[in-house]
Amino acid sequence: MRYGRLTQTAWQRSVRRQLHDRGKDVLFGPSPWEECSGIADESGGSFLWADAHAAGDSARTGYYAVLHAAGELAAKGVAASCVSVRVLFPPEAEEEDLKAVAAGVEEACDRMGLQVTAFQGETSCAAERIIVFAAAAGKDGRIGIRKPAAGQEIVFCGYAGLEGMLRILDEAGDEPGTRFIPDFLRKAGELSDRLVTPGQILALFREKECGSDRAAGMPDITAVFQAGSGGILAALWEMAETLRTGFEADMSSISIRQETVEICEFYRLNPYQMASSGSFLIVTEDAGRVIEILEKAGARAVRLGVIKAQNARVITSGEEVRYLDRPAPDELELWQARRKQDQMRSRQRK
Repeated sequence: MRYGRLTQTAWQRSVRRQLHDRGKDVLFGPSPWEECSGIADESGGSFLWADAHAAGDSARTGYYAVLHAAGELAAKGVAASCVSVRVLFPPEAEEEDLKAVAAGVEEACDRMGLQVTAFQGETSCAAERIIVFAAAAGKDGRIGIRKPAAGQEIVFCGYAGLEGMLRILDEAGDEPGTRFIPDFLRKAGELSDRLVTPGQILALFREKECGSDRAAGMPDITAVFQAGSGGILAALWEMAETLRTGFEADMSSISIRQETVEICEFYRLNPYQMASSGSFLIVTEDAGRVIEILEKAGARAVRLGVIKAQNARVITSGEEVRYLDRPAPDELELWQARRKQDQMRSRQRK
């Protein structure tokens, strides 16, 4: 199979047909994209959890696993309160790697206000890189997704490919220094604070809970999606498939850092198809108000496009018009695979 997330076709053919519905209190059924699970209790409340993973050669790999898991809950309007972590280490890993991964997990939890409730790890010959699995949990929340009406707006919050760029800098060692000056690389590495946190997304929902006066001025949110594997273009496809709708989006409106553009040019990667946890798509009737709330919370947000009645998924860029393709393999995964192959060839030559 290809690198990155399972394709929609493979999932429907080889997974969906094997699964059967049994639970009456479950909140979500399985789908090619759903990363959250949840159950309803007898009092009308709910308990949700989201699973995510990140793999790499950096000590900060755990940071991104936690960010992704908590972000999935935030997209449901749920504030994660705790996270459980499991780590697989390759045989050559040392205890210093364990210590560094644990520190990365704690850094993420400190930034997002989460409690680590479990942390386990093991070494396995099946792992070629450090693999961190995170399960974030929370209760209650907005949860629902509705069919959008034509004319509703699409807001993009965050920066395309920023997660992938940061993880490449974490893992690439001295290689970027052959092209870029130290000051550029230092500033690029400090951009992790531009990743959108769950708390910033939850600002869209929290004010509705603060009283009728403030709730009256809140925008109506139809759905929120976190961009992950495959980047912003894969997230647009997921949005259209989940909501069963078409859209028109302006490619030039997608926020992207110049540092991401230059690092991706150096490695010949497409930043719009690269891991982008910490960025979100929001479908709403009032993009202006959504942008205002997110910017007040410290997040970058722009109007990206509009929902259409037809099923066409249109991407514009100036006068150029094209249709969105099915999601491509994640560019970060491809970069990591090529890097691993280069390292193996280098060892063989020695």
